Amino acid sequence: MPPTPETGPGGRAMCDHCGCRDLTPVRRLMDEHDRLRELSDVVRRALAADDLPRAQTGFRMLLEVLGPHVAKEEKALFPRLAEVAELADHVAVLEGEHADLFDAVDRLDDLAGGSGFAEQWADGVQRALHELDEHMFKEDFGLFPAALATLDGADWDAIDAWEGAARVMPT
Repeated sequence: MPPTPETGPGGRAMCDHCGCRDLTPVRRLMDEHDRLRELSDVVRRALAADDLPRAQTGFRMLLEVLGPHVAKEEKALFPRLAEVAELADHVAVLEGEHADLFDAVDRLDDLAGGSGFAEQWADGVQRALHELDEHMFKEDFGLFPAALATLDGADWDAIDAWEGAARVMPT
């Protein structure tokens, strides 16, 4: 069972008591995680039904959420947390996981048109979704609570400002 906001890896029950969702920037990130989980479920259900076109559409939708989400984390949140000695290594691991996820997506693109495409693509997507689930769990129940405890009002204002500027930037 993939982790969800209510469960961790292996379906272990989790709580949401730290107050992370009370802080608007973290709430937005966690809401995006929730959306990514919903889209992951769409893709998994389509794959289980052998509906490759629906799975591909769902996966494209997931990537449309994931790209800006990762940019927000890496450009606004992670740099502030990396300045905290106790969190720097953890942030580096999460950044590496982002890179690994995008590498996995690139490998899926490389499969296009090849022999056995559907099965290889489905297997690769399942692995990528599993990695994404594990990654979001680490952020939801590790990094975000640490950010709440570590960053100050000026940091959160800067994160909000970055996000506001990113919304008005042309794509």
